[in-house]
Amino acid sequence: MSQSHPIEAISADAAMLRARKNDLRRYPSPERDGDRLYPLASPTGRPSFRISAQDTIYAIGSCFARNVEKALEGAGKRVLSREFDLGEIGGSLEDAANFFNKYSIHSVLNEVRWALERETFPGAELLYKIGENRYMDAQLGMARLDFPVDTILAFRHRYLDAMKAVATADVVILTLGYVETWFDRKLGLYLNVIPPVQAIKAEPERFEFRVLSYADIMDGLNELHALLTRHRTKPLKMLVTVSPVPLLATFRDMDVLLANAYSKAVQRAALDEFLIGKTGVDYFPSYEFVILSNPSIAWSRSDYRHVSPDVINRIMGNVLDRYVEAGVAAQAPVLSRDGLVSSVKMLMKLDNHQEVVDLIGQNRAAADQDAELLMIEATAARRLERLDLSFDALGKAREIAPGKPDALERMIMLCRPLRRRGEAKALLSQHAQTFPARAEFRDKVTWV
Repeated sequence: MSQSHPIEAISADAAMLRARKNDLRRYPSPERDGDRLYPLASPTGRPSFRISAQDTIYAIGSCFARNVEKALEGAGKRVLSREFDLGEIGGSLEDAANFFNKYSIHSVLNEVRWALERETFPGAELLYKIGENRYMDAQLGMARLDFPVDTILAFRHRYLDAMKAVATADVVILTLGYVETWFDRKLGLYLNVIPPVQAIKAEPERFEFRVLSYADIMDGLNELHALLTRHRTKPLKMLVTVSPVPLLATFRDMDVLLANAYSKAVQRAALDEFLIGKTGVDYFPSYEFVILSNPSIAWSRSDYRHVSPDVINRIMGNVLDRYVEAGVAAQAPVLSRDGLVSSVKMLMKLDNHQEVVDLIGQNRAAADQDAELLMIEATAARRLERLDLSFDALGKAREIAPGKPDALERMIMLCRPLRRRGEAKALLSQHAQTFPARAEFRDKVTWV
């Protein structure tokens, strides 16, 4: 009989008792808890630690980590991985934050090790020459670096200085991306992205395409955890997840849908085992939030690849709701403007009009300064048949943006169900003076 290696083993009695206490053990159906799954999934994790109001956060991993950072920053948290100065080279590129995207566990491990144990940094060996005074660092993405080597290395050390904050942040967030990787046999090093074509042509035997196994991922996760623990002076609080962003394309000889399914599944499985025995390390279900939800809501621009900012804000709002210390949630700062707009737009997609009105009401001061939010409030209130609230919101929006006809025209149309014929007549006169070219709209208002 082969040896068994379960990730958990408890007695039958204990399993039965635990099942009876678990209110979330049954998969949702249309008749039972269906709203936990559709249209927007709401998976629930169980925190093993708390995040205080003053805790700083460092996010590292795939491009989804950048989305996480923005959402947390918008919620009022201090995000150390957004605080960097990359000097001349960083300033010359379109979005320097993308340099921090690490698409596999080994890419994350490389940069953290080099940042915390600087003597291990390979230096100029990392640079592939692709032209006269032109280089590429496959650890940092596809950007071409048109600078002398000394300038690039100085920039590289500034980058690693920024990465060092992973050891001082109170909370570390890790998002795993892909398992399709590239390996430089000469350096004995996993790369973050494919090496440049010029380097492959010059030394075709130097590079390998590799698909990581479960064991590869587990080894990388455990090594990263040990490295972080070794260099921290405060207890490690760590949230781990799998990025829901799928592969753009695959280098495997198979359908990209199959390749992506393996990539996500093997990393998701590894994380469950990685958590065992790790104090202060939790999984948060961003992957499940997105993949189990209605695609028309979950994905931005309906492209099936970029997660809607509305959903990301919901995910991170859920994390903060569950992890913040008792009393902190009530003291948390109001939502940022972008966070508030994205939240109400998501709620509108779900036809949760009462929640839209409530959320805007809770952020009244901010909403009353923003025409877009007021227009959304007017729409939600109209659908709830709260006509006076809708009319008032439109009036505020008109004051903020008097040069736009939308709010005024909607106010005029609302006068009919509100039985305000005289006010409609006065507003139409104002409309004619402010927007003389929009006579077509006025001609339609025949009931005044």
